[in-house]
Amino acid sequence: MENFFFSMFEYKNFPASMPKEYAEKYFLYYGTCAADKIPENYNTGLYKGDAVFLKADPSDEPDVYGVGSKVILTSMNGYNEIKDFDKVAFGWNNSAHTNLRQFISLVSDALANALTSLRSGVSYSKNHPIYKARDDKEAAALNEYWKKVKDSDGDDDLAIASKNILDELEGVTAGAAQNVINLSDPLNSDKLQYVDRVVDSMIRRYFSLYGQSVQGGDKLAQESVDEVNGYTSTSFILPNDMLYQRKLWLDKMKALQLVPEDAEIDFSTAWKVEEIKYKKEAEAEEIDEQATDGQQPDNSQATDGQQPEDEQKGEPENE
Repeated sequence: MENFFFSMFEYKNFPASMPKEYAEKYFLYYGTCAADKIPENYNTGLYKGDAVFLKADPSDEPDVYGVGSKVILTSMNGYNEIKDFDKVAFGWNNSAHTNLRQFISLVSDALANALTSLRSGVSYSKNHPIYKARDDKEAAALNEYWKKVKDSDGDDDLAIASKNILDELEGVTAGAAQNVINLSDPLNSDKLQYVDRVVDSMIRRYFSLYGQSVQGGDKLAQESVDEVNGYTSTSFILPNDMLYQRKLWLDKMKALQLVPEDAEIDFSTAWKVEEIKYKKEAEAEEIDEQATDGQQPDNSQATDGQQPEDEQKGEPENE
């Protein structure tokens, strides 16, 4: 689940001293992240003199909104300092100023329980009768026959036994209750589909909140393609907010000259694909609203550089 969120954004043209996964780790765990240059005695290695990502907490006298007027900066090697907000690039994970640790814990626990239930259901519904042998000779004969049934040695020969062994094992069948213990219930295997749908629904519900509109196996037969794709716009409410906060943070980094001007934060490929769907839906909604209001859609520019079809002039084909 953490890697799901770590892969949501791409950090382009950032210095090598500012790996994306550390910034996203701070955002995910603590809801905040800062970028700054720290004293060389705390940054003597590979990234000496370069800006780095830091754990950040607002502190000191709170303003009217309850946000501290200064920032406590902390690194993982003991660096600790308090700075004014205008001296450091400070960013929030989202507009609610919250982290995602509780959400990740909730989802991970729910999915783990559901998958455990599914695994238990599979084990319980496997057909594994246990034969009750009277002695070692009978047990060895039953094991040999079972190997032949499974063809575990790769041979195609039949299971053949002498008459006296058959007489001794007469009545040892899966249907003979006095000779078989059955610890599973194969008839319950049809119930596994319901547990499987629960897992599917959980993945769909949780992932759809953050930009991946997973449809899953519980799509209703009556749902149209438009209805199914409609989940995309809902799925991008939270990711768009997270991207907006990161872009504000990036502007502060550029203002403090911590990153080059061509540095960029955007959705990664998996989210970019979903964003394209989202934008297409938004454009389609806008066209529908214009039509409802009695306005004509704006066709002044055709996508291929040509005039709209009703404005094209030409000779009839047969002339």
